[in-house]
Amino acid sequence: MRKIVGAREETRNVQSPEDLWRDTFRRYIRANPFLSFREVHRKTIQDFFKALGISEDVDGSIDAAFDEYRSSSAYPEVSAVLRDVEQEVPVAVVSNMDTTALLGALQRNGLTFTFIITSDEEQRYKPDPSLFQRAVRYLGLPAANVLHVGSSYAEDIVGASLTGMPALLMQRPGAPEEPRGEAQGTVHDLQQVNDFIRNSWKES
Repeated sequence: MRKIVGAREETRNVQSPEDLWRDTFRRYIRANPFLSFREVHRKTIQDFFKALGISEDVDGSIDAAFDEYRSSSAYPEVSAVLRDVEQEVPVAVVSNMDTTALLGALQRNGLTFTFIITSDEEQRYKPDPSLFQRAVRYLGLPAANVLHVGSSYAEDIVGASLTGMPALLMQRPGAPEEPRGEAQGTVHDLQQVNDFIRNSWKES
């Protein structure tokens, strides 16, 4: 979307393209009845193009977005930290991502998890607590003993807190600032999450 908008100097809107995309995307994520991840993208892209006066191939843009998801690369520390953590605790993924696209990205990066919970199977998106409750059931642990880490306050921190999970906000360098709210703290990479877990064990 940035490439498309950047190529058109005539696009003007009260909101920045990033804010417009985020607000529109979240509106469709919260739609009732449930919309598939692909359909959320379709409606968001259509509204985005209309608001900015852009005439572009919607289906082609959706395909390009999903190709980006599948081909995304994990941050450098992720693989080694996960191998270390998984020796002692189970690790699950709770994601709003399309299941097929997510599995493609994980396979490409050589990542595996104890469980993967997506909005597709639950027919709900974060922050709906049902996704987090499913993770608690799958892991067989009290919610208070499950740490959730996510990059969105609105989806991750709120959703985890509704289930009684402690949560850390992942704030990668250069990413837009998120409010901290009820998060247990803010971390900047997965190694800091590992350190947080081990320090928690020492304290208990």
